[in-house]
Amino acid sequence: MCLKYSRMKEFSLNVIIDHDLNSLRDYLNNLPAGDEFIILADTNTAHYCLHILQSMSQETKISKVIKISPGEKNKNLEQLTAILEQLTKYGADKSTLLINLGGGVVTDIGGFAASIFKRGIRYIHVPTSLMGQLDASIGGKNGVDILNFKNLAGTISMPEKVFISKKFLDTLPEIEKKDGMVEALKHALIADKNYWDRIKNNPLDNIDTLLERSVEIKTSIVSGDIHEKGDRKKLNAGHTIGHAVESWKLEDDKAIMHGEAVAAGLIMESYISNHLGYLSSEEFKEIRDVLLNLVPKVKMKGYEKAGLISRMMQDKKNERKKISFSLITKIGECRINEFCERELIEKSLEYYAENC
Repeated sequence: MCLKYSRMKEFSLNVIIDHDLNSLRDYLNNLPAGDEFIILADTNTAHYCLHILQSMSQETKISKVIKISPGEKNKNLEQLTAILEQLTKYGADKSTLLINLGGGVVTDIGGFAASIFKRGIRYIHVPTSLMGQLDASIGGKNGVDILNFKNLAGTISMPEKVFISKKFLDTLPEIEKKDGMVEALKHALIADKNYWDRIKNNPLDNIDTLLERSVEIKTSIVSGDIHEKGDRKKLNAGHTIGHAVESWKLEDDKAIMHGEAVAAGLIMESYISNHLGYLSSEEFKEIRDVLLNLVPKVKMKGYEKAGLISRMMQDKKNERKKISFSLITKIGECRINEFCERELIEKSLEYYAENC
């Protein structure tokens, strides 16, 4: 805990919640003289958020900006190469600080670029979406998609700091806030039933509580398992099927939001857990109803079981060609390294497509 600012809280992994951004201003102004700042932003965050950084103080003058195309479909090797080329043209070196200003796509690809450019330059995240603030910017996972498969190329490399502020959320439409809320609900499902009970009905009522508890859960889990050998896998709940659905929609040129895909994945994977005897029918129905009430159901028209399962085979948790799941066993608890039979996975897809 840091008491310098009454509204500021600092967590492990150098994550700072400071809605006035005084801590970011101080951090930038106290870097060694001659250090250079380069901002990476997509065209949306450049329009809505860039001025906040550029006008923070007279001492903090940031003129070099790399603008990229927004959206998951652009989180690819081509855009990564473009970022690396622009860093080269700007003459970035070991004294350069890359500031990743944006949502999960920007922090994912920006962190990846910084971690490999000249074998690593310094970077920080300033996440501007609720999804980014609750989840994507925390933990050092960086990457890009390959052939529309999520995050197949990447690194685990920690930013120097992550600065979180509600100030950026004012620019978000309601649907994007709800999308980010799916990750908050996931945090509750894997780690804290009391948190679930507090936020399940009115999740956006108290953003301060939301940010602090989700950041606390995420940093606590990641700190004990940086390289995802054990408990960090719990954070993948809903993502084995969710990422497959998201990849399918990307390839079909009908991209959906990440939270929508994860919500669908959480429902289907909870169905699996229920049928394995881990999760009660009552809690399964509660999880399903809360998530369907928050974000739209993913339209499954035209889906193919074989196609989705082949996408699940690309999941990063898999071992020995078996699809791995992190399953909710009761609200607030999660079981990792569950390898499920194809028939049950198919039944979960059928259930969601036909009954939700």
